[in-house]
Amino acid sequence: MSDFSPLNIFKSQAKQLARDQGLKLSVAQETLVQKAGFADYHEFSVVAQRNLKDPRLMLAVFGIKDFSQAIHEDDVYANLDLELEDQLSGAIADTNASGFTIDALEVETADYSDATGKLSLEVSLTYQGQQDQERMYHGAAFYLKATVELLRRDGIWLLVEKGVVISSGESDADRDRRSEQEYWATVEEARSSNRMSMAQALAIELGISVDDAELLSGAEITTNESDDGLVYSYWINLEPEAEGELRADLLARFGSLEYELDPNFFDDVEHEF
Repeated sequence: MSDFSPLNIFKSQAKQLARDQGLKLSVAQETLVQKAGFADYHEFSVVAQRNLKDPRLMLAVFGIKDFSQAIHEDDVYANLDLELEDQLSGAIADTNASGFTIDALEVETADYSDATGKLSLEVSLTYQGQQDQERMYHGAAFYLKATVELLRRDGIWLLVEKGVVISSGESDADRDRRSEQEYWATVEEARSSNRMSMAQALAIELGISVDDAELLSGAEITTNESDDGLVYSYWINLEPEAEGELRADLLARFGSLEYELDPNFFDDVEHEF
């Protein structure tokens, strides 16, 4: 059995309690298992053989019901905060914030080694600062993923020396820049994928069917622009193209067969015309 297996750790704790309080080992064992919620040592030993992650067993051996809770025990949280401040000091100096603290801490995986007694936690967290409102915005938070290694010694969880390794991270300023880039990329993609024919654009503009708009797509278009080439609008002359019911409908709704188009009308229109 490994030196740091749950059963070996429990035996060591029971021996220590027996020495400290002058108890028989059996009494010390019963005291510890009952404190954790077992009826007696026999029940504890049976469970220990079947399920080493039983919450009562975890409580008796590690002082917690789940390994994910260890990061909140003893001085671990405070020391993690100090370690992050040290590792991120350069990046923090580039922000316009101070007073950074851990926020939104989540333990994603937990792995305990019987051989070394180390508990390795994969965590995600936000390292959040208070923004200085009088300085230009340069970010006030870091979104991190990290591996945190802990040891339990003498009934206390400890942060291992050099036990915090940041695997990935970005600031809120980084996210803002990426979001803006993604937004404009999405807009451009949408514009590219949503190119439409002249008939489709006219159908939307005039509120008619695409088939009717096809009849108008050859209409003459003139530009209304300034002397230096600034386009104010476009005029489309539907007079020669519109016939029958379509002609009557357009006249009834617009009062004329000369129609003014917005200067951005052709932005999403295929330029085959």
